[in-house]
Amino acid sequence: MTSFSRLIYWLCIALISVTTCAILLSGWWIGQRYSEAVAEQQINRADYFLQGFLESEQALHTTAVKGVITDFGFRRTVADGDPDTIASMLDNHAQRVGLDLLLITDRDGQFLSSYGSLIDDDSDGRVYQLLKDTPDRPHLIALQNGFYWLYLSSIKAPHIVGYAIAGTAVDIDKLNHIQSLTGVDLSIYSNMMGYALNTSPQVARFIENGEHDTLVPSPWERQRFISRQININDLPRGDIKLYMTADLSDFHRQFDRFSINMLIVTFLLVTLITIASLLVSRRMVMPFENLQKKLLHRASFDHLTGIHNRLTVSELCQRSLAESQRAEKPFFIALLDLDHFKAVNDSHGHTAGDMVLSEVAQRLKSSLRNYDVLGRYGGEEFIIAGQLSANDCRHNLLRIKDVISGELFSYKDKRIDMTLSIGACFIDFADFSGEVTLQRLIEWADQALYKAKSEGRDRVVIHHCQSAGMQMETLD
Repeated sequence: MTSFSRLIYWLCIALISVTTCAILLSGWWIGQRYSEAVAEQQINRADYFLQGFLESEQALHTTAVKGVITDFGFRRTVADGDPDTIASMLDNHAQRVGLDLLLITDRDGQFLSSYGSLIDDDSDGRVYQLLKDTPDRPHLIALQNGFYWLYLSSIKAPHIVGYAIAGTAVDIDKLNHIQSLTGVDLSIYSNMMGYALNTSPQVARFIENGEHDTLVPSPWERQRFISRQININDLPRGDIKLYMTADLSDFHRQFDRFSINMLIVTFLLVTLITIASLLVSRRMVMPFENLQKKLLHRASFDHLTGIHNRLTVSELCQRSLAESQRAEKPFFIALLDLDHFKAVNDSHGHTAGDMVLSEVAQRLKSSLRNYDVLGRYGGEEFIIAGQLSANDCRHNLLRIKDVISGELFSYKDKRIDMTLSIGACFIDFADFSGEVTLQRLIEWADQALYKAKSEGRDRVVIHHCQSAGMQMETLD
């Protein structure tokens, strides 16, 4: 080998070695930062799910308790203040509506009787003081034997004769259910009672040691968990703390396997200079591209219906609105709400309700243009937006309403009839000189939806935004 060839040979080996080391270091650094970003995004989505879960629990509790406290015999018994009779009726009513705890006080907050958890005098007074200022709003409270999701309702006959404090236990099964759906671990701590609920012992030790409040100690040390304290409405101040924690160990295991493969490829690069370098590039790029695509899809689409979720559809609506303003074109945004959807869940089960939501999403998708915006806005509510003239907007919204209400939904051997109420806001920027925001347009569409509901449902109400003023139009 000539000196020149030897020089070229060693130069190639040096360049490949330096390049490979740079790729490994860059991949490690990206992996560290990327894992943290993935965990933060996972926690944000879990937080959103938890808020929705608690809101649904509140709705179920409210309905259950109203069925108890509106019973004439029960109100009369509370007014008489007989603890034994109240206790007997509580056992019957609480079991019937599926409550874990039902506490009755007189109108001064003094304990009369309870069903479920045994509460001492100090605890029932503390619970009443926490709830009395915010009736009909739920609170997460720690009692002697666990955490409870509670709220207070007044018992009237017709004046207030007492208060009912009702709720369900927040136990490890419920936390595990949320963990299985969101992929993050949950931890609830009570400083006053001195106990906690955790979906993972390792996460519990991580939080109890205070490691969730510190950053990674050094650039070369991995952080297995990323934790964040979650704030929900009306937590007892200074007592309960709620944490969501993402476990990065699985991500690190995948990344370690990737790193080992990279080291093997590095060894091959010395022998197979050009071919091995191409293999390295492919092994580097493809796993991250696939992972990014999966995460992007999970972050952008609703898992049940397959259409855009609320966060993504809001961004798409904002883009469409900005484009309409720049081009001075007409723009509409509409909120679509299924009428009496709760009755479907109550009569046929939540599986039937999920099927209806999924089928509605597919019918809406097939009824819109490819470039129109469609997404699930929350629960049984959908949102659409696009650029149409006023007449085309009317015709299309009526057609969409008929697509949902004109054909029955099939679930097993049952036929389900659904209707749709639509509230829309239309604005033509060629004739409108004012400034509007997407949030304002959604508020106007929501007002129109409220009017459609109040006028009997199964109709379209359009809020026309004009320079001369606002005008509502109802279409049956």
